[in-house]
Amino acid sequence: MYNILIEFGILMKLVTLIRMCLNETYSRVWVRKHLSDTFPNRNGLKQGDALSPLLLNYAFKYAIRRVQVNKDGLKLNSTHQLLVCVDDVNILGRNVRTIQKNTKALIVASQETGLEANADKTKHTVIS
Repeated sequence: MYNILIEFGILMKLVTLIRMCLNETYSRVWVRKHLSDTFPNRNGLKQGDALSPLLLNYAFKYAIRRVQVNKDGLKLNSTHQLLVCVDDVNILGRNVRTIQKNTKALIVASQETGLEANADKTKHTVIS
């Protein structure tokens, strides 16, 4: 994730601060009327952390850029088309083979960033 942030031009000072937020945070929880001792968060961010959507966007943007390297996709207005909205991705292509190739590339790139693509809901629509 840190390399992705650097690739997108995020200042090293901010990358270091993000690393600290991911690796050096501690929590406490209420158990009935007692507050627990502090314990380290070993993985990820706390629920509701403001960094979560930002880091998700960078990870997703990285994965999408990897798919757009393939120039076999459908062109509309002289640009290759990959339609993305929140957690939904539509890959356009002239044939099923191209769509399958780009879907596989998106899944592989997503896994590199720690994202998980739900390929079970994949539908192929060819536009001619």
